[in-house]
Amino acid sequence: MVAEMVEKLTIEAQVCLACGAVAETAVSRGMSIQSSEGKIVGELAAVLVNGRTQQPTHLVLCCQLPDYRLVPLENVVGVYGRTVQLNLTREQISHLPQHQPKL
Repeated sequence: MVAEMVEKLTIEAQVCLACGAVAETAVSRGMSIQSSEGKIVGELAAVLVNGRTQQPTHLVLCCQLPDYRLVPLENVVGVYGRTVQLNLTREQISHLPQHQPKL
């Protein structure tokens, strides 16, 4: 029997963007999300957290209602003011998995 992944959403979280980095960066709902081409592609709707470890795993990107995409934290380059910079193009973002909330 495979254990089901327990996940939860939060409107803000401290995320570690660099492996081994001590400092964490705060992200919160409403921040702009920018592609690697420098274009705003949407805004941060939520942060997906592993319910067992309490560690953030993905950003939930709202591209257009009702299109929500899951962005793995390893695709975040940095946070600059109220903008989250990704290392993904707009095309690559369109191929990320959609967030399907469990009801």
